[in-house]
Amino acid sequence: MDEALQAALHYAELGFAVFPCAAANNPAPLTKHGFKDATCDAQQIESWWRRYPGACIGVSTQGLLVVDVDDPPNPWLADHPDWAMDLIGAPTSITPGGGRHHIFRRPAGKVWACTVGRLAPRVDTRTDGGYIVAPPSVRPDGAYRWIEGCELNVGPDRLPEPPAWLAERLDDVAAPSPLASQFASSTSGGNAIPAGQRNATLARLAGTMRRVGMSRTEIRAALRQANLDRCSPPLATSEVDRIAASVARYEPDQVSVAVVENHFEQDRMANCEPLFPFITSRDLDAAEFELEYLVNGILVRGQPAMIAGPKKTLKTNISIDLALSLAEARPFLDRFDVKLSRRVGVMSGESGAATIQETARRVAASKQLALNDCDAAIWCFDVPQLAKHDHIDALRSVVETHALDVLILDPTYLMMLGLGSDAGNLFIVGALLKAIGELAQETGCTPVLCHHLKKSVAEPYEPAELENIAWAGFQEFVRQWILLNRRVRYDPDRGGHHELWMSVGGSAGHSGLWGVDVDEGVRDDPGGRRWDVRVLEASEAYEQRDAQEDLAGERRKESRAERKHQKERSALLAALAGFPAGETSRVIREAAGVSGNRFKDLMEELIDDGLARACEITKANGQKYEGFITSGTALSR
Repeated sequence: MDEALQAALHYAELGFAVFPCAAANNPAPLTKHGFKDATCDAQQIESWWRRYPGACIGVSTQGLLVVDVDDPPNPWLADHPDWAMDLIGAPTSITPGGGRHHIFRRPAGKVWACTVGRLAPRVDTRTDGGYIVAPPSVRPDGAYRWIEGCELNVGPDRLPEPPAWLAERLDDVAAPSPLASQFASSTSGGNAIPAGQRNATLARLAGTMRRVGMSRTEIRAALRQANLDRCSPPLATSEVDRIAASVARYEPDQVSVAVVENHFEQDRMANCEPLFPFITSRDLDAAEFELEYLVNGILVRGQPAMIAGPKKTLKTNISIDLALSLAEARPFLDRFDVKLSRRVGVMSGESGAATIQETARRVAASKQLALNDCDAAIWCFDVPQLAKHDHIDALRSVVETHALDVLILDPTYLMMLGLGSDAGNLFIVGALLKAIGELAQETGCTPVLCHHLKKSVAEPYEPAELENIAWAGFQEFVRQWILLNRRVRYDPDRGGHHELWMSVGGSAGHSGLWGVDVDEGVRDDPGGRRWDVRVLEASEAYEQRDAQEDLAGERRKESRAERKHQKERSALLAALAGFPAGETSRVIREAAGVSGNRFKDLMEELIDDGLARACEITKANGQKYEGFITSGTALSR
């Protein structure tokens, strides 16, 4: 089935009326009455697309409110990023030209009309009497597509209503000006100027234009057009030119000129650094840009980092090891060098103060440190909400006040409460993470986020990869990472023993894979819990795991053999008990269901254990045969 037809039928099934449009850069309707022919009837839709294969999909906006933002990047909401996020909360498509269609349900009682440029330049609206073109329609200049996570997959009655700020502006646009309603000319965009008022009115218009700095030529052109459009009847052109020349003799009002031409902003911008400064290739080659490693081969200064792993991979504990290693210039995980002491902040909102304290004490002791001497590390038992500007401002203040070089935030999901199903929306998650990125750029602090992996990983005991990181946006945001995973299943009976993979990488070019063995012990151990870490080369970790798997396989094999042995032994005892006078080997073996070779070995074992003995069996034919009977010990039991 044609992809466009399949999508058109899907939209119709949801309750959106559709019709075919030309596959051109200006997709005009192909039906006789245009969008008025739009329908949800599947037979009619299939008939249209048989006639117009490859047609674009027109969707009637009856009962909807679609905001059409063109000319990317459109500066309309540049000063209101939270409003921009409100728009992405609705189904949103991208046009071949890079514009966006944000689709809302029109609230009951609202009488809005389609508009062009009324909300803002290059921002239109479509509602009753309009239509849009929907994905996956294809024009010569490209295809329409849905933003990932913002697809149109609900019916019109389940679409979100426009946010309050947008509805308020649409109401303002829809409300007619009282003066315009009273005096607007039916033939032009301005008021009609009757005879007797023409010279004076044009002179006042010219004076307004001259006051803000317009030249004689500009005034003359504007007056000529106003004369033709609004004067009834028009003045002679020579009279209009005389008015323009007369008014142009006066000097403009400099304050008015400065306001209209925005001189104040121009002066301010002239003294500001350019928004996007460029340098030449020569300057690039001559500059000395150096990567500074906070932890050798693991963590670079100034680039957002992440510690990620599934549950039971010690993300919090390892982040505490990182914090104390950086604060006191001790090797991270007792392996990776830290040359200089750094100021580190740890914000942990999940484990609680008591757990963080106990872990930090153990980690400090493993580095021959006392926690109360680690002054370069500071601690907080809450995390900021990235959607709240006051939280970000407070976080910036903390970083600047304490001159933090590194800020560890654990866990990220608690910093995005209320995200819900939008966790898969790259634009929404990206906007939240941007706050952390901007904080790092402005302060020079290196953020380290603790995050989780997807639950459904095909190979749960292999090294983790970037693709395993949960939620949209994180893979794109982080510039370096420490990915953790278990090498073997967690065994609670092994007393706090952990065998992990640690995969490290970053855009600076560092990468590596190690095994990490951690022994924490249990509280009942002499001296309590501990933090003993051993880092293995990847090859050694694989060999260790293979050897453990081989040993585990042998143990499973031995366990199966023992269970079979006990089962057959019990079966023989039961069979012997069924023949209190004894019976021949063949009869006992068949009754127990035991093979000949196994029968011999098992009977010898039972005899050795005093549970059976050999005897002589006399059959009905008078023949005597060797047999077995339970011993007196067995009978007494």
